[in-house]
Amino acid sequence: MGVDYGHGDDLHKYHTTEFKANFSSNVWYKGAPKSLKDHLSKKIDRIENYPAPNAEESTKIIEEHHKTASNSILITNGATEAFYLITNTFHGTSVTICNPSFSEYELASRVNKLTIEYIDRKAIIAHIFTTKIAFICNPNNPDGTETTPEEVEQLILKFPETIFIIDEAYIEFSNSSISCISLLEKHENIILIKSVTKLFCIPGLRLGYVISNPRLIKKIGNHKMPWNVNSLALYAADFIFNNYESLYPDFKTCFTLTSNLKESINNLDGFSVVPANTTYFLIRLDKPVAKELKLYLVNQHQLLVRNAANFNNLDEHYIRVATQTSEKNQLLLNALQQWTF
Repeated sequence: MGVDYGHGDDLHKYHTTEFKANFSSNVWYKGAPKSLKDHLSKKIDRIENYPAPNAEESTKIIEEHHKTASNSILITNGATEAFYLITNTFHGTSVTICNPSFSEYELASRVNKLTIEYIDRKAIIAHIFTTKIAFICNPNNPDGTETTPEEVEQLILKFPETIFIIDEAYIEFSNSSISCISLLEKHENIILIKSVTKLFCIPGLRLGYVISNPRLIKKIGNHKMPWNVNSLALYAADFIFNNYESLYPDFKTCFTLTSNLKESINNLDGFSVVPANTTYFLIRLDKPVAKELKLYLVNQHQLLVRNAANFNNLDEHYIRVATQTSEKNQLLLNALQQWTF
């Protein structure tokens, strides 16, 4: 029997449903760039050869992009592999996990025998950190809660014995400037996690990376298996970071669509949007019927949303959605308007 990881995009479970829109996944809503797909199609024969065991060339390209020091980046098989590598590195120690947040922090910590302390995501500034490591998703998934770099730096300075792992997988999906990358050259007890898959809509390739000081990168890298990232993912990384500005999505339009969608949902009876600056957000239902609503949207309207009840600290009052096109957003609004509790 498989483990229920509680991930949002469970599209793979619906083999017979042809969906009109998928609101459950926090990836770029317009799909992968055509030029990237064309580039990868020309590289398909390269799958007959092994990739670079430690992604050396791609690592240098990403280091140049971020203007970081040599040996400050470790490319991973999606951001999730980074969570498992880090918790394996600190196997048997202790970790602080904020709730609600991404379930893989907890799963990776349990696998690697860390003692877990749970805190409220909104209360991190007032918290006294005593654990070896601490995961902070910024902006947070699923509720979009944000912490400024200044606030993170306060924690770093106040608790030098704790290593703060800042997950910036959704940093581009917020209209706030909250990246903590500027803190890396000033402090030793910080690790950043980045995701390429969400921004460029290639989650099927699995591509993320860790940024930190060379000492921690080496320590974490000692727990990585060779060839952890496949050839096509590395070709995608090279192409993306060599053409970053031209490929970067148009978030101005996306933020406008998000604002309009939130306002329209708030005007519906029985629904209220949890305030956030992100293009994904929680919707609170007046009644705890998230499971029933999800099934209704799937079966009656071929729309997929995230039942957020399996996030710690949340329940059947909550679903999560991510902005899609104007036409698809209207499909969701029409369906919610027709829903009767």
